[in-house]
Formats: sequence, structure tokens, C-alpha cells
Amino acid sequence: MPAKQIVFWRHGQTAQNLAGRIQGSTDNPLNDTGLAQAQHVAPHLQNLGITKVYCSDLIRARQTAQAFLDLTQLQLQIDPRLRERSYGLWEGLTAAEISASWPSEYQYWRNGNTPVSVGVEERLTVARRVTKCVEDALAASSDDDVILFVAHGGSIVNGIMGLLGMNPDQWTGLHGLDNCHWALLEARPLQNPRWRLCSYNRTVSDTDSLSHFWR
Repeated sequence: MPAKQIVFWRHGQTAQNLAGRIQGSTDNPLNDTGLAQAQHVAPHLQNLGITKVYCSDLIRARQTAQAFLDLTQLQLQIDPRLRERSYGLWEGLTAAEISASWPSEYQYWRNGNTPVSVGVEERLTVARRVTKCVEDALAASSDDDVILFVAHGGSIVNGIMGLLGMNPDQWTGLHGLDNCHWALLEARPLQNPRWRLCSYNRTVSDTDSLSHFWR
């Protein structure tokens, strides 16, 4: 199988993350904390031997990826299939605001379902587009490559479940990655599924001097 490992890295914090507002496909930049998170984590990812970098087209992901690219000679490949799950009418709102205006749809969502009536993108749709992005990247890779995908909480968790052969519309046991945390998958040629999830929601040591960013 092309590429021996793939790494998913969620973008750093934004003002909307801090305020508890759903971003979805809205194009928001990192705040100062998010920029510091990306710059702090990037050297740790460099130690993984990453050889290729793919990124969502949304600015918060591109700013996060740039912190890694500044340490390497690698080129960034933008792919909109990695962008965050769309939340339709709910983008920019808090959970309390959604619950107040759409009580039945909100409860349906909290029960693990997709309220398509307000424009929320189905998890399986997200999984399929992210998986296709990964498959195309693998087709252009070699056996020794380690590929980094810089994306978002929703696109990453659903993409990973798709790569593991799971339907995220039917099973929602994985929580989205926290800001600037990463996950690593290892290739398993000729096995089912073809990937093993080796680490998830990983970050630097809690004893690090900047660990307060994740509290």
C-alpha cells in the first residue's frame, strides 16, 4: 500500500471555538492562541518524518499548516474535500441559541442524528469526501511516505471512521479532535480495514510550558 502512515491534524483555536460557536464551512482565521498552538505543535509533528502535506482550503487550516511548512521544504497541497462539515443555518450559533430556536432539531442532533432540514451535512457524506481525498493522495505517494492532512474536527473524525470501514451516521463513538491535536493511522496491507488507528487526540506533554493552551 502506498504511504506507511497518515496523520490528521486539527487546526488551532479560533475566536469562534473560544466562544462555543459552530463554524462549519464558515471561513474564520486563527486567534492568537491558535497561532501559538500551531507554532508549538509543528516541531513535534516534524519528528514524525512527514513527507507530504494536504490541507483544507479554509484559512484556519491553512494558517495551521503554514506553521509546519515554515519548518520544512515541503509544498502545501490544498484540497477542499478536507473542509469542515457544513452546519447550514446553525453556523455562527451557540448550542443554547440553536436549542432555543430549533428545539426539536437540536434534540434530534444531540441524539446522534443529522438534521438535514436546517442544512447540516450528513456524516457519511463528509466521510466519503475525506476518504476520497486520502485515497487520491495515496495514489500519488510511495511506500515510504508519511502524509499529513490538516483539517477540522468534524471532517477528521468522520474521515477516520470512513477509513476504518465504519459508517459515522450509524456509530458516533469517536469525539472530534481538540484544537491542534492530531491522530496517526498506520497502513495494514491486505488486511481489513487497511488502516489501524494508532493514536488519537494526541498533543504535546501536559508538563510543557504551554500546556495551559489546552485547559
